[in-house]
Amino acid sequence: MIYMKKLMICSLLAASAAISAEAQNTGRSPLRVGVKAGGNLSMASFSADGYSDVKNKFGFGFYGGGLLEISGPAGSKWKGQVEALFNYHNFKNEYAIANQPFKAVDYKTDLMQISVPVMVKYFIIPQLSVNAGASVNFNLASKTKFTNPATDEAMTRDNKDLDMLSTLQVGALAGATYYIYKGFFVDARYNYYFGSVFKNDNDAPTYRLSAIQLGLGYKF
Repeated sequence: MIYMKKLMICSLLAASAAISAEAQNTGRSPLRVGVKAGGNLSMASFSADGYSDVKNKFGFGFYGGGLLEISGPAGSKWKGQVEALFNYHNFKNEYAIANQPFKAVDYKTDLMQISVPVMVKYFIIPQLSVNAGASVNFNLASKTKFTNPATDEAMTRDNKDLDMLSTLQVGALAGATYYIYKGFFVDARYNYYFGSVFKNDNDAPTYRLSAIQLGLGYKF
């Protein structure tokens, strides 16, 4: 643990020295900050034994937050980027319990999440980059609305209060960024989240989340 801390401190010092040297040599800062926002198209793939008539459906949400872009040496086509985003996901699952007389029920779930993506960007041309990386995602809250098939009563389940929500998920991402004019850009990205949104202890169902993001941003 001590070795890891020393390694992290040395890495940060080395990165700071490299950034400072780049700024002095070129007269420009390799760092740029920005903001971005847009829409999420999310789906959670439901899988479990003992269920039938399973249908997974997309739902619309949104995201917004800030970014820090780190440039390489002058003339390099590679850049790095770190973001901090608030995600609001919406997804729908329809299924019935096998061998039961009740019809399939539509479950509508929302999920609030803080996401920290870290990625590398390669510029094919000065206006267009392709991006890939990973993310750490903190699930904050979630509720599911459905109709009880036995009583036809509308119900809302608080997944966090019931200790069903997985609090941490790691993800992978890939996408592209196109710069429209000066600091303005449009961004498209596919996100996949490993593990289940909800805890699947004791053979509980698995919900594997993925999302397509499309939005606008500005780099200062």
